[in-house]
Amino acid sequence: MSNPSSSPRPPRPREQLPITLFEGVVLAARADDGRIYIGLRDLCEVLGLKVSGQRRRIITDEALHLTQFRVQIGGQFRTLDFLLLEDVPVWLLGVQQVRVSEGAQERFGYVKTYLVSAVQRAFAELAGLPDAPSSEIEDLIDLDRIDQAFTQLAELGRRQEQLESSLNRARGAFRDIRSLMQEIQERVQELERQAKATLSPTQRGTVYQMVQQWGTARAERDPKLTPGVGIRKSWAELNAAFGVSTYTQLPAGHYSEIVGYIKDHYRTITGRDLDAVEQAGLEDVDEA
Repeated sequence: MSNPSSSPRPPRPREQLPITLFEGVVLAARADDGRIYIGLRDLCEVLGLKVSGQRRRIITDEALHLTQFRVQIGGQFRTLDFLLLEDVPVWLLGVQQVRVSEGAQERFGYVKTYLVSAVQRAFAELAGLPDAPSSEIEDLIDLDRIDQAFTQLAELGRRQEQLESSLNRARGAFRDIRSLMQEIQERVQELERQAKATLSPTQRGTVYQMVQQWGTARAERDPKLTPGVGIRKSWAELNAAFGVSTYTQLPAGHYSEIVGYIKDHYRTITGRDLDAVEQAGLEDVDEA
């Protein structure tokens, strides 16, 4: 049994609605997790039971779950006890019929008789016994099935707990994988966006100046080349290296690589660095 929380301010239900029960009206409330609870005070009132005694009985029963909500009644909020809907039939089985008010006794008696019969049928089915009075059991050795059934039920319960634990871990792993895949997808989309974005005017100007110096240096070291031809060759190599047909299509996301590519080739030819162009390039990156 889970005792009501001792927190200073119980939560408000997600929704609340009065419903009819035993020819009376009880308040139903839905928690944030979707589960439904029935007002204990109302339950006791429609059956003519004392709330205090039933509350003590409930909080000592580990099979029953009692909680508190701040519900709106008559224009104000009140903190009341609520019993989990699934636990109502279990609670009713423990209520003595003689304690129920005269007006509700007849209907309560029918309900309790049905619930008792349902439990008896469930027990007979579990143990593999006939759904009939015990006088129908011809051999007492058949009662060995009861403990066997209890043992199998316990084993089934353990397996169910293990399965639920495994499923929870699997769900957690799936959520992690889905989150990771989404993150990867977002990164890929960002990279694609960056790859499709072309150089800014400032970057284009920097690359232009660097290629001019690279092509001129090639022509200075190859008598067969004029500066114009050397520059055109340099542009052709640069565009091919980055998979574009013209320098206006060079991707902004690869700007650093483009600058590095030109610097490497210039250094190979001249043995020097493009110091001035490199500084300008770095300034452009900071401003971008």
